Amino acid sequence: MDRQQQRENLIEFLNSVARPGYRADDIDDHSNLIDAGIIDSFALIQIIFHLEQNYGCNLQALGIDPADLGSINGMLTAIARANE
Repeated sequence: MDRQQQRENLIEFLNSVARPGYRADDIDDHSNLIDAGIIDSFALIQIIFHLEQNYGCNLQALGIDPADLGSINGMLTAIARANE
């Protein structure tokens, strides 16, 4: 799966955990999803679980701080590192 497909899959997932009335595809890939009000801290836990289950991202082994997953770009970077 290439980066664009991963992005599309992530946005679909993010929209499923987004706060009511918000959509992840409405912001820039580098924008912070929490600061934009799209997700809350509970959704961040769901995102971590999603990345681990669907992309094999062991964040602890990769040395990735969960705070780095606040943007779509940060998530895509974590996936890329997991696939190296």
